[in-house]
Amino acid sequence: MSDERSRTGLPSPFPGGRGPSDLIGGEGPLRTLVPNELRLPLSGWLLRIARGSADRPALEVHSAAGLLDVSVLSTLSVSPLRGARHSGRAAARWSLAWGQLPPGADLVEVDFRGWRRGVRVQAFTVAEGFWVAEAGGRFRSVTCSAGATRVTTRVVRAPRARDGGPDEV
Repeated sequence: MSDERSRTGLPSPFPGGRGPSDLIGGEGPLRTLVPNELRLPLSGWLLRIARGSADRPALEVHSAAGLLDVSVLSTLSVSPLRGARHSGRAAARWSLAWGQLPPGADLVEVDFRGWRRGVRVQAFTVAEGFWVAEAGGRFRSVTCSAGATRVTTRVVRAPRARDGGPDEV
């Protein structure tokens, strides 16, 4: 399995957030459209960071087909691996996974596995409680490891754009 650094580099928009905040404003691999909206470089998907009930951080994941997932930070029921998608047969191949950081974990390693190869990337922390990882290529499964937590799931094809156009947001 080869090692590859994720090119996402997502900053946290909240005070005290981790991540390279100098990427805001279009510098580097991540495009920030407006405050609290982050564009993923390979898939073109959009992450929106908001506040849920009790002023808890929330992460919205938007694909070309629209809103795909909303997660509000919780300590009662943590979903370490919330979703995983790939580009299907599109010309630009990518795979994407996201989830919530388990309690006590501040680093998530993500292993994307395909038919003939695998790639390991380090996920980036988003809004102090979530993570996202992207890799070039189409993979069948993904495993995220954070502290004592290890979760595996299948990577499924991303939904098509609503207008039938390209699978870009």
